[in-house]
Amino acid sequence: MAARPVMTPAAARAGRAVALLLALLVTVPGVLNPLQPGWLSNVNLVFHEAGHVLLMWAGETVTLLGGSAVQVLVPAACVATFLARQERFAAGLVTLWLGHSLAGVAAYIRDAPARELPLLTGDPDTHDWWQLLVGWNALGAADPLGRFMLFLAYAAVILGTLLAVWNELNSSPEPA
Repeated sequence: MAARPVMTPAAARAGRAVALLLALLVTVPGVLNPLQPGWLSNVNLVFHEAGHVLLMWAGETVTLLGGSAVQVLVPAACVATFLARQERFAAGLVTLWLGHSLAGVAAYIRDAPARELPLLTGDPDTHDWWQLLVGWNALGAADPLGRFMLFLAYAAVILGTLLAVWNELNSSPEPA
């Protein structure tokens, strides 16, 4: 039986550094330009649409909010799970996904007055945030609310990066 290769602590750290770099390369462009299409945007879209379906029973307002809420809550739940398991590096990486998701919601909210984003239905009257804000007589709040969500997205990317790096700086080397 051949001996199983052992990863050295230096190799493990290098692997995690590459993982962090790749995660940043995948998420940061989507946070800086949330309208840019990409595979992670499609993942977020799946959770967004699932949120509408899962919350249909709760009424129109909750159904409309459910898309954006589930889109953000899924990566947030993953972050919480990794933190509960004390896997801070993984939590940091998944926080980058949370930032990407928040940036997408921010763009969607800010688009409510113009309704220019392409929607799956093709009908601008089905824009969730336009329907919500018009119904609440708060369409003028779209930009400040969207900017606040974008702030949360930037904060998530910064905190996720810091959490992953902090974990690496404060973790003891793995035994060889």
